Amino acid sequence: MKHRLLLRWIAVLAIAALLVGMFALPAAAEIPAGAAKEVVRLVNEERAKEGLPALKNNYSALTKAAQKRAKELPLRFDSTHARPDGSAWHTVLKEYNVRYTFAGENIAYGHTSAAQVVQAWMDSPGHKKNILGDFTQIGVGIHEENGRLYWSQEFAKTRPLTLGDVFIAIIRVIAYPFQWIFRLFS
Repeated sequence: MKHRLLLRWIAVLAIAALLVGMFALPAAAEIPAGAAKEVVRLVNEERAKEGLPALKNNYSALTKAAQKRAKELPLRFDSTHARPDGSAWHTVLKEYNVRYTFAGENIAYGHTSAAQVVQAWMDSPGHKKNILGDFTQIGVGIHEENGRLYWSQEFAKTRPLTLGDVFIAIIRVIAYPFQWIFRLFS
């Protein structure tokens, strides 16, 4: 009798476990550790196949811009790449003082790994053009929201610092106290 009762309880628990498994919510997506670096590595691998130089990922302002864009994507994700306020995607570069000659952006969502998102971009002619483009820098941003991963790549061909840039910076430093005094008297 005890043996049958034990078997019944085991059967009930097995059925309950099966039912719970059938109705359980899917696990939320998590940003894989090192995914941004892996995206850069995979992009540079694709560039190497075409004999192109590797993109540099040491431009922290570009990476910050990419991360901001990734955070914006759940608010507005469309083919125009517009930001949530309707402005053009590249305005984020100015916010982070990214100096560039020209720039590009790749965005995606739903992919769960760096390999998956880079492959999707390589399968898309427009995204592939950016990956294999004449850029020198890359920034990668990843954001998770509501169990979905949002990915952003910002590309830039950076322009070197010129003597004109240095001159303007010096003038601004010299002029700053005078602007402050002028504001006091106006």
